[in-house]
Amino acid sequence: MRIAHISDLHLRHHLPGTAIVPERQSRLVPALFAQAVDRIAAEKPDAFVLTGDILDYPLHLLLDPETQALAEKDLLLVAEILRGLPCPVFVVHGNHDHPQLVRKTFGDRHDEASLGEFRFLCFNDDEADDHFPERQFRERDRFHTALSDRDPAPQIHIQHYLTWPERNEGYPHTYRDASTMMEALAASGRVRLVLSGHYHRGSPVSAVEGVHYATAPAFCEPPHAHCIHDISEHGVQSVGRQMDDPDAPRRPAVFLDRDGTISVDPSYRWGPERLRLLPDVCHPLRSLRDEGYLLVVVTNQSCVAVGCVSAQTVGAVNDRMALLLREGDAQNDGGAEVDAVYCAYHSSAATIPAYFAENHPDVKPNPGMLLRAAEDLHLDLSRSFIVGDNLSDLAAGRRVGTKAILVRTGSGETVAGQLAPGRADYVAADLADAAQWILGGT
Repeated sequence: MRIAHISDLHLRHHLPGTAIVPERQSRLVPALFAQAVDRIAAEKPDAFVLTGDILDYPLHLLLDPETQALAEKDLLLVAEILRGLPCPVFVVHGNHDHPQLVRKTFGDRHDEASLGEFRFLCFNDDEADDHFPERQFRERDRFHTALSDRDPAPQIHIQHYLTWPERNEGYPHTYRDASTMMEALAASGRVRLVLSGHYHRGSPVSAVEGVHYATAPAFCEPPHAHCIHDISEHGVQSVGRQMDDPDAPRRPAVFLDRDGTISVDPSYRWGPERLRLLPDVCHPLRSLRDEGYLLVVVTNQSCVAVGCVSAQTVGAVNDRMALLLREGDAQNDGGAEVDAVYCAYHSSAATIPAYFAENHPDVKPNPGMLLRAAEDLHLDLSRSFIVGDNLSDLAAGRRVGTKAILVRTGSGETVAGQLAPGRADYVAADLADAAQWILGGT
């Protein structure tokens, strides 16, 4: 029995924006996932398993009809990609999914199925209020029934959360009563393999009291990996596959400040409904992307550190920015997209202890966000640019070897009057002027 196992896509395509954690490359996932499925098909698996967090659903909009409609389109996109596989597909939802939409799209036809000599069982579990995973109600009954009924077929269990190993440092990934579940699994003598996701680092296949456990790494994060599990009378053998090619050439990027460069400056302290784009930002962003530049927003958001808004609110503002860039407004024609958004929340004036730092490496003028993006996105900083309206933007770029452009929007007009020679490679009227200078062969 050969099983292809992939997890934690955190995909967004029709859904605007990207995951609040920038390493989760939501907007790159659709193309990468389609390529991975093509490669998986060539390995001729007997089954394909997707263990949750299919989408990066903005959970604060769980009940919003427009967001639900966009998420359903993204789930249908995933289903269409999977349609090319010549084997049964097993899918469960994760904590970043809309459970009802996953059920609507993929149905329950494979909640339990027999395949060859094996019995596959999917368990759709959820987190409690304290984020500990729990198996309750119908799923709990199905679990115990499967372990004790008259069907002796060896079982493969599919779930989002971990039974083994315990990975609850920083965030609970393992079931609250995992030890009890493991005892039941071992005592049954029926379960050969338990497949899960959720823990983004993944965990290699390991056997505990005759039961094998395997956690796939998050596909959304580099190197965009998945697993192939082969089950035989000798046990379970697992190999990893990855989409990233370490020998691929690095790409140039344009790093962009947000407030005062793309959006109207005062919006940073408010919720998404207050965000407004500056005039004529969509066309230059499209032009840069068409010429092969990745577009990466790098924004200081100390408003989180001083308690004005939460990191989740900043994420919602970024999603609103992405929506307006795509759809346009009275002063923009839309059709634009950024590839990633990195935020720095820390401050030496923090009132929230978790965000206190005297000189955090991510906070501009420090270049931490640019360095992280270069690692995550395989960027060539020497061929990249930074565009912003503050000296801190220019300094962050200069420290890692990019060319630096000051725009006169936002705070830029004031900064331009104080600019020392050599601090900027170019002073642009606005983002359109900056893009024209970049594309002019500088």
